[in-house]
Order: sequence, then C-alpha cells, then structure tokens
Amino acid sequence: MGSHYNRAPMNEERVRAIATPAQTVIVQAGESLQDAIDSITDATSEKTYLVLVYPGVSRSYTPKDNVNVVFLEDMGGGGGGGGTPDDGSVTAAKLDDALAAILPGSVTFSISPMSPGAYQCNVSIQLKDAKGNNIAATTEVRLWLSNTPGGTVAYILPNNAEVVTAGVQLYTYVSYGHWAWLSNESGVIAFTLINTAFPRTYYINVSINGRVYTSPSIRFQEPDPIEP
Repeated sequence: MGSHYNRAPMNEERVRAIATPAQTVIVQAGESLQDAIDSITDATSEKTYLVLVYPGVSRSYTPKDNVNVVFLEDMGGGGGGGGTPDDGSVTAAKLDDALAAILPGSVTFSISPMSPGAYQCNVSIQLKDAKGNNIAATTEVRLWLSNTPGGTVAYILPNNAEVVTAGVQLYTYVSYGHWAWLSNESGVIAFTLINTAFPRTYYINVSINGRVYTSPSIRFQEPDPIEP
C-alpha cells in the first residue's frame, strides 16, 4: 500500500480520524521518519497505520506496505493533501528509466592513433542509452563515413573494404562507406578501416534513434619521407 496522495481536502483532525489512536504514529521535528516507520512491525492489510509527519522532518524514507505517510505541511490552505507517490506510482527513477528506453541515446568512439603511413584504423563504438549507460542489447543504427563532421556520405571513400570485428552489417547502402549496422549484445560495433591512398580524412557518423553523433577525425597521412 505504501504512502499515498490524499485526494480530498484534509486537515490534521480529518487525517487522524482515518486511523485509531493505536495505529497513528506522530513524527515531530527533530525525530526520524524512518525510525518511526521501522518501529511498525505488525501492519497488515487489515491493520493499516498512519504516520503523521510534522514540518521540519526529512522526507527521505523507504516505504512499507500498509503504512501511509502524510506530511502536514502539504495540507495548508484547505487544499488537497500531499504525501509522496505510493509504490505503484510514477517516481523520478521510474520516469528516468522509461525515458531512457525511448529517447535518443549517445555513443562513445574509441579510435586507434594514426601515424604517417598507417593504412589501418581500428574503430570501436559503444552505444549508450539516454541516461548515459552502456546499452546491453543488440541495437540497430545507421553508420556512414563523411569527409566533413556530420556531413553526407564521403565522396572519396577508402580504397579497401572494412573488416568487421564486432556487430553485424545488416545492409550496405554504399560500399566502404554507408551501412545499416547491428551491434553485439553489449551495444558495441567495431571494425577496421583500411585505406592505402593518402592523404584522406574521414569522420564516422552514427545515427541512433534519429540523432547523429560524429567521431573525431581519422587522418590517413602520407608516409614520412625516407632520409637519403
């Protein structure tokens, strides 16, 4: 049952009237609300307790079945009562979890350093939910290479095929440059870009739930000149 909202105008007398004196616990300023709740050990669906909380008491507590908590400062002015939502109501944590499941997430890129003459670049992409947690599930995203940050598909693409190391390419829109991708069960996509033509610069763009994230630049540079 937990704590609840009072939906009718309340005052202290009316609140106390809903429980017998033996089932009403008063918490004054300076006392612990949690201690008062913990002291109730025989609450049942047939024996419901009321914890009446006066102003100045911390609102932080863990609900208990068949124990209702009412905060008196929420009853001023003759309006409807307050309290806190019961266990079945929406809480901030539950709302965060629900929004994280439907709102755009984010990604983090791990890209191997590129030295002059290097023709391979290892890329790992971690998909995240809206709360910034790693997605622990296979997830479909759109991924493409561009020549500018967040740009369209690159007009000059690597001259070799990429090598997939994590996840699955579901569909290729443009060879070497634009794919529908399925992450692995840890929300990771990983591959190696291979390019032996210099100089070229690429950005990796990932669209997750309609929002686009762009990697730092990947620069394939000409080898350093050989000293005579």
